[in-house]
Amino acid sequence: MSPSQIFLISVLLGVALNTFQVFGQTTIDCQRPPQLVDPALCCRDGGRDQMSEQCAQRILGAASGQKQGGPPSLDTAACLAECILTSSKYIEEPQKLNLANIRSDLSAKFSNDTLYVEAMTMAYSKCEPQSQRRLAMFLQQQQQQTQQQPQRCSPFSAIVLGCTYMEYFKNCPDHRWTQNAQCALAKAYVTQCGLGA
Repeated sequence: MSPSQIFLISVLLGVALNTFQVFGQTTIDCQRPPQLVDPALCCRDGGRDQMSEQCAQRILGAASGQKQGGPPSLDTAACLAECILTSSKYIEEPQKLNLANIRSDLSAKFSNDTLYVEAMTMAYSKCEPQSQRRLAMFLQQQQQQTQQQPQRCSPFSAIVLGCTYMEYFKNCPDHRWTQNAQCALAKAYVTQCGLGA
């Protein structure tokens, strides 16, 4: 599962939509998103690494009972995100990121792209407190529901990854951005509708 797929799944885990905003001549209706575009086609991310691949095989392989070809369940997405962040040592406590490890890992993997490292590190940093608040709201809503199913994994990691990739998308370095109308519309929607941190 690519980071952009995790991004799309994580959107389902509690990213709220706001109201109308204007971007240039285009009216953005935050209740009606534009046609989905794979964020990685607009803003190249770091791609899959070995850790993400191993987590995808382990978590998605264990969830093979769900319908084939469809997106994973929210619980499976939460477990996948948790596996990726804990295996990468990006989380040091249940709801606390280790920003030093994140910067160090990204710097080692992308030593020739400091703009990417800075954009991603800033996105993680900005998203940590927002993700903690979203998790608290999510857990509060879940407690209010009478028929709740126990979760195997905390949604915190998925919320962090969803927010991080939205922040990265909004602040994509120029050399990683694809200039076209569809990408511009997607960026306007994400930016104007308050998605991310």
